Amino acid sequence: MKMGKQIEQSGDQNAESLAIPKTVWIVAIVSFFSNISSVVITAFSAEFIIHILGGTTAAMGYIRGVSEALSYLMKMFSGVISDCLGKRKILMLFGYLCAAFAKPMFAMCQGLGLYISAQVLERITNGLRDTPRDALIADCASKSTKGACYGIRQSFAFLGSMIGSLLAFVGLLYFGTSETVLRATYLAMTIPLLIAVALIHFGIKEPKIISVSRRRGFPIRKEDIKQLGRPFWFYMFVCFIFMCARFSETFLVYRAQRLGMDLHYAPLVLAVMYLFNSPTAKIIGNWSDKHEKKLCLAFGFCMMVVSCVVMATATEVWQVMVGVAIYGIHYGATQGTFYALVSDYAPPQIKGTSIGIFNLVYCLGISVSNIIMGEVWKSHGPEFTFSIMAGFAFVAAVAIMFIKPNKTQEA
Repeated sequence: MKMGKQIEQSGDQNAESLAIPKTVWIVAIVSFFSNISSVVITAFSAEFIIHILGGTTAAMGYIRGVSEALSYLMKMFSGVISDCLGKRKILMLFGYLCAAFAKPMFAMCQGLGLYISAQVLERITNGLRDTPRDALIADCASKSTKGACYGIRQSFAFLGSMIGSLLAFVGLLYFGTSETVLRATYLAMTIPLLIAVALIHFGIKEPKIISVSRRRGFPIRKEDIKQLGRPFWFYMFVCFIFMCARFSETFLVYRAQRLGMDLHYAPLVLAVMYLFNSPTAKIIGNWSDKHEKKLCLAFGFCMMVVSCVVMATATEVWQVMVGVAIYGIHYGATQGTFYALVSDYAPPQIKGTSIGIFNLVYCLGISVSNIIMGEVWKSHGPEFTFSIMAGFAFVAAVAIMFIKPNKTQEA
């Protein structure tokens, strides 16, 4: 009888460890509504910057690159702050509120100055909320479901982006593509963010993490950094190389437009991308819990190489859409896996800080990528530009196979 009860209790514990926590589901739904809003900025950036505000592709590259850099720099600090406070929810709540405030700024801007200000505010607050959000998932998830939890969050985010793209497409098709319509669309995207704020406030109860009393002072300590180990830092180096290949989706939209796609259909470019990366994120997330995560990343990096080659050689819109679909597969395979692998390396007391370090590396790489995209595109055209991106991704795909698990963390 005792043995039977022990087996039953063991089964219950295993089932509990495999269950996805409620908080993860709510965070996923928050990401769904947030991305419905955010994707519109990406879908219309090229049209807004170049044709309405009078900018260039180089200006677009700098705006996206610098704003992304600031976003990921903020992700570094927000991770440190969340570890220091021992709280994640308050930073998430403030970040989503500020992002909701940024949307009307896009609708009102008459020149690049206010647009840049709105873009910077939107991306900085994105950085303020994202690291605490990803650290919250790490706090809640068991070791056996970490990849699945990040995959679910990423899948819902991509699904929201796809829905946002389709809503933008239907809106433009029905109401037209005038400047007034574009501004009204930006303004309407405040609503999903307010829903996200309500979900965070009423739905999320964060678990207890390392108490502030035990972690007084600056949370990054020499012994903690040593605990990360050499494999973590080599992993960061590989991530930087790959991020030099990951450009803003705005360039995908602009590539399709240059080959003849009407602005009405521009949101469909992103819809196709998210159609492929939403299920990929869920599938790869589950798979990564049972196999080596570096294999998932290597697959995603290879998909990036293929996507860039297709985009470089495309001569018709349908070929661009094939490249966009493959880009979506790459994104779904890598984004959640990046964070799951960082969490594997991270000591419990500095999970937020470790994710923040990754986001800093991400920011440096993606800033380089977007600036290269804008400048090289302007001087040498899209074919050569996408070829350079393929080269960065190929080097990263080879290098990722040489990362090793952190023996300290395994022990």
